[in-house]
Amino acid sequence: MSEIKSAFNASCLNCGLQKICFPTGLLKSDIDRLDDIVDRKSPLKKNQHLYETGQQFSSIYAIRAGVIKLYSYSDHGEEIVHGFYLPGDVVGFDGLVDKQYLYNAIALDTTSICNLPFDELSELSLKIPNLNQQLLTVMSKKMQEGRMHSELLVKRNADQRVAQFVWNMANRYKNRGYGYDEFRLSILHRDVALYLGLTPETVSRILAKFNAEKIVSWKKKEVIIYNEKKLKNIAGINDCDICKEVG
Repeated sequence: MSEIKSAFNASCLNCGLQKICFPTGLLKSDIDRLDDIVDRKSPLKKNQHLYETGQQFSSIYAIRAGVIKLYSYSDHGEEIVHGFYLPGDVVGFDGLVDKQYLYNAIALDTTSICNLPFDELSELSLKIPNLNQQLLTVMSKKMQEGRMHSELLVKRNADQRVAQFVWNMANRYKNRGYGYDEFRLSILHRDVALYLGLTPETVSRILAKFNAEKIVSWKKKEVIIYNEKKLKNIAGINDCDICKEVG
């Protein structure tokens, strides 16, 4: 089983997630300036919140290790899952407009983050054009993720939703240089069901069917893809750029 290793105190220049996070395309001197404003705190424990709904917006956060779930509650108190974020992803933009975070961000496993104070980051981005471009790119990805999630709920049946979710997570690990046909995923089937608009029983039934057909197994946080082609066929994914998962 491939383990995702992390160096919690590594600088931006030495971080293995450079190609996913902000430093992409920046000069060494620019990366050093970015590194100066980054606040690296102790890792979050499982079920510890990074921020909560209504909290004053101050920073965006780059994930170095672990998994973050974004969620909120409906007017009727029902949980709504907005997404899952992996090493190299950036969260916190939901607080940018109203200066308060709209969602709750919770660690699903031991999670290390880089705190990027937004005022300092914005000021620095005015001095470093490539950094400003990186900010715009990350924000654009957030919009695309929302569109893809909406299309998933509207245009896919239950089997397709589950298959596409599994493949998208695998592809995101692949893009980070990690093993993608066998990996650890600290996300409960219940949370996947909420994200996909399904019941936990439906998700469990579909995963059991995929396992019986030797397509994919997801048990006790360990995902094993036995037949990538079949998984992608069920998900309705073709090998073309427009079908690839963002980030």
